[in-house]
Amino acid sequence: MKTGAAILALAAGLAAGTAGAQTTSTTDGAPQITSPSATAQETTSADPSQAPEQASPDTQDIVVTASKTGAQTLQTVPLAIQAFGGEDLRERNINNVADLISNIPGAFESQRQSVASRSYSIRGAGAGAANGDSPIGYYVDDVPFVVTNFGIAPPIRFQDLDRVEVLRGPQGTLYGQGSAGGVFIFHTRDPDLKKIEGAVELEGSSTKGADALNYGVAGVISVPIVKDLLAIRVSGGHSFNPGWADEYYGAYDGTPDRKGVNKVRNDDIRVVALFKPASNLTFRAQYWHFRPRQDFLGSLQSVSPPYYENTAAQPSFGNGDFKLYSLSATWDLKHFSVTSATSQLDGNFGIYVPISPAGFFSSQFYPTMFSQEVRINSNGNGPFHWLLGGAYQNGKGPQANQLDIPPFVSINADNNTITRNYAVFGEVSYDLFDGKLVPLGGLRFYHDKRTFEDASTTNSNTRDVTTWRLNLSYLPTNALTAFITAATGFRAGIVQSQVQADLLGQIGIPAGTQTKPERSRNYEVGVKWRTPDRNLSIGLNGYITQYKDLLTPTPTLNASVSGFSNFGDGTTRGVDIDVHWRTPVTGLSVGAVANFNHGEYDRVDPVVQAALPYLQKGSRLVNTIEQNWRVDAAYTHAITTDWEGFANAAWSHTGNRLQSLNLTARPYENFTASVGVRHGPYELVLFGDNLSDAKGPTIILNNNPNAGARPTPRTIGLRLRANFQ
Repeated sequence: MKTGAAILALAAGLAAGTAGAQTTSTTDGAPQITSPSATAQETTSADPSQAPEQASPDTQDIVVTASKTGAQTLQTVPLAIQAFGGEDLRERNINNVADLISNIPGAFESQRQSVASRSYSIRGAGAGAANGDSPIGYYVDDVPFVVTNFGIAPPIRFQDLDRVEVLRGPQGTLYGQGSAGGVFIFHTRDPDLKKIEGAVELEGSSTKGADALNYGVAGVISVPIVKDLLAIRVSGGHSFNPGWADEYYGAYDGTPDRKGVNKVRNDDIRVVALFKPASNLTFRAQYWHFRPRQDFLGSLQSVSPPYYENTAAQPSFGNGDFKLYSLSATWDLKHFSVTSATSQLDGNFGIYVPISPAGFFSSQFYPTMFSQEVRINSNGNGPFHWLLGGAYQNGKGPQANQLDIPPFVSINADNNTITRNYAVFGEVSYDLFDGKLVPLGGLRFYHDKRTFEDASTTNSNTRDVTTWRLNLSYLPTNALTAFITAATGFRAGIVQSQVQADLLGQIGIPAGTQTKPERSRNYEVGVKWRTPDRNLSIGLNGYITQYKDLLTPTPTLNASVSGFSNFGDGTTRGVDIDVHWRTPVTGLSVGAVANFNHGEYDRVDPVVQAALPYLQKGSRLVNTIEQNWRVDAAYTHAITTDWEGFANAAWSHTGNRLQSLNLTARPYENFTASVGVRHGPYELVLFGDNLSDAKGPTIILNNNPNAGARPTPRTIGLRLRANFQ
């Protein structure tokens, strides 16, 4: 590992501190995902009186809860939203957020250190800077996953997931901080209050370039302790991938010193207790412990062939250990419902990078975050609907950063970022013309006191931010929903070291240890339409998003160190497409999603433009893609009265990516497929990931167009499952 790369890594560390599902029900009986094919294939209306004659009486609409006002059919939600069933994700071998991203229009990976630290962007929001708070909000059930000043996605496996809801575009009123680009909501399965349930899953696979097999084992059991009153659900698993990249102790010479060094291990356990002392009162406690670990890092010195060099036989890793505790309660009364959600996140993750011949760089994070939200929303069938809530967070992001290059360099850059914030928020809507026309308005006030501490500096900064949302939806029938919306969002400012702030000052950019927030305003028009027989559904969204004070890495006079500044404004314009078709061929469904997006700078600071002349008014926003698409096909067929066969195939494309050093990561495509048989509760699946063996790099490292992050090479495997739930 070269010294320059290590210094860049230190700078990054300083800145960071400084739907094939079966129909199921929730505990209150609300229907969940039901679709034999894909993510948004509805079947009947939630209101039987409006169901078309062709609808089967035993099917249900896809139901989501993203509006925080109770269950709502996906077809009628006036948002750019997708929903994915847990069984459908499993059949397509989608096991984590990284696997899911290609299914989201406009979504892509913006940063990868390891399996424990990956960041994502939707429609380009936050793509200019991986450091700082996340540009996407992440929720596990009803509680947030927030790492202060380091916006990673929760590295959880989708082991016991019921569904995922994804909202695209700013969600500043209901979800507030960290939701400028959208929100992921992961709904895990509840314990069953009536009967014992269970499942077990075994998996083995082979990855191109690996000398051993991948394997995984997972299981779940749900037990009613007191029938209809108290139940416990325990799930978890272990997986191991032996590694497929080689290591060179010195420079690359074609003969690796070690093979398969980027091993990955992942363990998780989840315990949920559900207590229902009354039909209208529910308590849910959850403990989730997940440990993603990886030898060496996610970026390579060469993606083809894949290897690390100049390691001097030293170890390297990118590990994580996260514990999430939550307690939620819902009390349904005649005219309103009260919900409380409390959580505590404790984490430990970081990287260790060897520097030849005897040095190293280590950056370890120890985040904690306490969150509390209380909200009250209206019940009933009246035309007036409302929601009012408040939220509080108390978090820290301490780091231990050490750079050693014997005999002369030994730098300690330990620091801490502290946030104490609160918010009050609300939304109101009114049904006009029997609910065919619904105006909605929402407002959120957010107050944040953020403090930066290191060995020589302590300073605090207070921000007050107000975001709003206006929406007008038109629902003339249960087959058509149209809406127009305007909404604002923001991303909290990045905390960086005093060294970085001083270097920015030398080139005339007045940046302190805390930048201003990044603000956004989104204008969007959307339509959802489906045929009366529900066989074809089409969703279209057109949007214009304006960004003010974009948070962006900014070069300094020291070529190895970048700071962060609000150096300009930009605008993105785009279209989302979401199509699902249950074809005339019995058992065959086809789906497609796509995004076409163009972002450009409206203003660039003259000093930055002088340093990076390719960035100017009208030029393309860095760290964004201009299109992505995915086409899926799913097929089921009854082989006999007791056996069913099924298959899935998907082809995805991610467009090229302009990075801040004026290098462009090439576009890449990925082909995945699975085929299986099912007999009662038993299922055997043959699956393949990255069958086209796309190599990347998907994110370029430094100035080397062959270095960086890449997809896992071609992987083919078998999965055996017994499902008694």
